[in-house]
Amino acid sequence: MILRQQYLKRLKSDLDRWSQRGLVDPAKIPSIIKDAEGTGGGTSLTTILAVLGVVLLGFAAMSFVAANWTEMSKLTKLLMLAIGMWGAVGIAAWRIRVDEEGQALYTEAAILLAVILFGVSIMLIGQMYHIGGEYSDGLMLWLAGSLLTAWLVPSRAALVLAIILAPMWSIAVLTEDPSVLHWQFLIPISFASLLAAGMGWRPAAHLIIVAWGVWFFVTAMWLLDYLDWSLDSVMVLATMVALTIFAKGHISMRVIAPFEDAMIHWGLFAAMAVAFWLPLAAEGLLPDENSYIWLAVLLGASVLGTGGWAFAQSRASLPDMAVLVASVLVLIAFPYARLAWGDVVDWLFVIAYFGASVWCVSYGTRTHDRFSINLGFTAFGLMALYVYFETVGTLLDTAAFFAIGGLLLIGLSVGLGRIRTQLLAQQPKSQTEA
Repeated sequence: MILRQQYLKRLKSDLDRWSQRGLVDPAKIPSIIKDAEGTGGGTSLTTILAVLGVVLLGFAAMSFVAANWTEMSKLTKLLMLAIGMWGAVGIAAWRIRVDEEGQALYTEAAILLAVILFGVSIMLIGQMYHIGGEYSDGLMLWLAGSLLTAWLVPSRAALVLAIILAPMWSIAVLTEDPSVLHWQFLIPISFASLLAAGMGWRPAAHLIIVAWGVWFFVTAMWLLDYLDWSLDSVMVLATMVALTIFAKGHISMRVIAPFEDAMIHWGLFAAMAVAFWLPLAAEGLLPDENSYIWLAVLLGASVLGTGGWAFAQSRASLPDMAVLVASVLVLIAFPYARLAWGDVVDWLFVIAYFGASVWCVSYGTRTHDRFSINLGFTAFGLMALYVYFETVGTLLDTAAFFAIGGLLLIGLSVGLGRIRTQLLAQQPKSQTEA
């Protein structure tokens, strides 16, 4: 993401150049710069203070009620909860009517307070009347109320709270009943994604992907603990999910457009990060054939289908598709090949990982994506260190190990740094400032 000051500096330079070429009316340049300076970063401090104030009010309400809960009558408790929640709703409605442009953050703060108090009310009323049900049921109602508020207003603050509550709901459900996978998470997170896309709110993409990551992690723990899957088979599935997200970021769709960069970067990062640990996670255990192979093939088809769609739209190149096909084949076969051939497969996988790192750098160079270039160099360097620790390091005493390791680090930093600098220098200046 372009830093704000860098963006403004580049905008002024571009406007001067466009003015000299007759593309922009010189008389409009001051108003364009003023508009750019007045949006985006000027309210960051007030936004933080407003949100912190709302959080403190929420904690104050919970602390006061908790301290005096046993001494209050049920009518008093209900009145306090109703007055607090509907009072916050009233303030939010008033702010919606009177807020001027640039003052919407106070409306968002009031809405956030109302939604927080709604959740507090659910939990306290359930406790007060001993209503049957699990803790997860209260989170589900709170999540539904947050999503409904985000849709009706619409409200970014309520949407953020809903995105945070979605994985919390899954964790609570699996904690209460670990025998069943909580697939219902897909419903609220999909609805939240559609709301974020409708708002055109790019930062929400990062939070949504993090929520997906939490759910995938919880699901992985469920596969390992309850179904007793092998660790490498679970990591294979996780890598293919990440590759699907990466490929989906290349599809030209109105819903995906605001989130393309986030999906590409997070998907590529997760795929390279999880795949790096795959040789270390290999346990030499046969995965559950009845479940693993079908799920692996399904996810592999998802990767290739999504990548093929992007390729048909000319949003992905032939080398990108070749890498996706090779990755799917290697990943699906890895647990079985590791069981049959042992450590030889680990070293073949290391070679494949080096190739993927080089492709990552190539992809970043072709698309002028600095993140992918840096990720590729980082992955290459880390895998080189892994090879050193697993081979040369085991043949040396302690002093020689650290000495050669230090020289290797210096050599990697200098060599990879020079190549990276040369690649970035070949990109347009406007891209390298990103």
